[in-house]
Amino acid sequence: MRRLLRTVPVALLSACAGFQTPDPTNLATYCTAETGYRVGYQSRAYYGVCPKETEGAFLSGLQRGRGYRANPPQALPYFERMEQTEKQLLAATSNPDREKLRAQLRQVEQMTLHIVNDPASYGNSR
Repeated sequence: MRRLLRTVPVALLSACAGFQTPDPTNLATYCTAETGYRVGYQSRAYYGVCPKETEGAFLSGLQRGRGYRANPPQALPYFERMEQTEKQLLAATSNPDREKLRAQLRQVEQMTLHIVNDPASYGNSR
């Protein structure tokens, strides 16, 4: 029983890690409409990692999830900047440009998540 209790958290954390940080080894499970929905609902950014064959389904789920996310007024400029940067990333053709946009996107995502998840923010006050 103790062995099982040690294994379950590790398995759950590894699944979360794949969701948080997509890489070439988990794109088949990451680039789905369901994951796109979760990314959008959790106010996270899309870093343009899905292959063209699955990107449409992921982006559809992303938009659907963003329709249900928390939208505190303070975060709206960050949501707009995130979506604008994602569009620039999808249009970028060179690797250096894409990496620069990904770095900007990480910063915007971090600020957005802070505003959405901060207990003192408008979105979480009662």
